[in-house]
Amino acid sequence: MSKKQYNVNREVNDPFYRYKMPGIVAKVEGQGNGIKTVIVNMVDIARALNREPVFPTKFFGMELGAQTQIDEKNDRFIVNGSHDEAKLQDILDVYIKKFVLCSKCENPETTLTVK
Repeated sequence: MSKKQYNVNREVNDPFYRYKMPGIVAKVEGQGNGIKTVIVNMVDIARALNREPVFPTKFFGMELGAQTQIDEKNDRFIVNGSHDEAKLQDILDVYIKKFVLCSKCENPETTLTVK
């Protein structure tokens, strides 16, 4: 498991930034047509973002044009295809900018509401 911690807003370079999240740990399983990427620590990441793990997982699928599989009982969050951690971390940054950070002050202490 990666012990790497990132600032929730990775544009902030302050090492004492209050809001931290773990880096993505991705494990590629299978080969050929059945290859898939399991995001091992999605529950921890979602907890740090104050979101359900389903939402960022579905966002990965949407951005990558891939199907996702979610097994919440066993904490398995899967994106079809082979995707490296750096690419997933960059997509997570897009998710954070759109759905986590306040649009005015960029504070990540927000809750998701649907109108």
